[in-house]
Amino acid sequence: MGAQSHVLEITSSVSAEKIFKGVVLEVDTILPKAAPGAYKNVEIIGDGGAGTTRNITLPDGGPVTTMSIRTDAVNKEAFTLDSTIIGGDVLLEFVESIETHLVVVPTADGGSITKTTAIFHTKGDAVVPEENIKFADAQNTALFKAIEAYLIAN
Repeated sequence: MGAQSHVLEITSSVSAEKIFKGVVLEVDTILPKAAPGAYKNVEIIGDGGAGTTRNITLPDGGPVTTMSIRTDAVNKEAFTLDSTIIGGDVLLEFVESIETHLVVVPTADGGSITKTTAIFHTKGDAVVPEENIKFADAQNTALFKAIEAYLIAN
């Protein structure tokens, strides 16, 4: 199995505590308000902490329609989330899983930087094409910015 890493950093004027709350702790209630239609359906199995699985169905018409994400660890004090995409067509034919490590860091101006490291565990020596990574970055950034705008407005 191969491994390929990628880092996405997003700067926000919103505090680390508020961003972490919106993007991690309360995402299941905030995302439908911040980005209606972003998800067609979400089935949550668990209490939101470690071991929780979210089976997500995305809207029709996109390149991927399903994903299952397992929460591995949440640290509310350090503003960190570890999770793994363990299923769905988002893994394509050549990815076993996608491990993600998110950390929200406060900035001196009262805002924050959210850094997500994704580790693609590929089958054999497969490599995730750059266009797939750019597409995922664009989708993740759009969802983040929608949540950020919601948090600023509310």
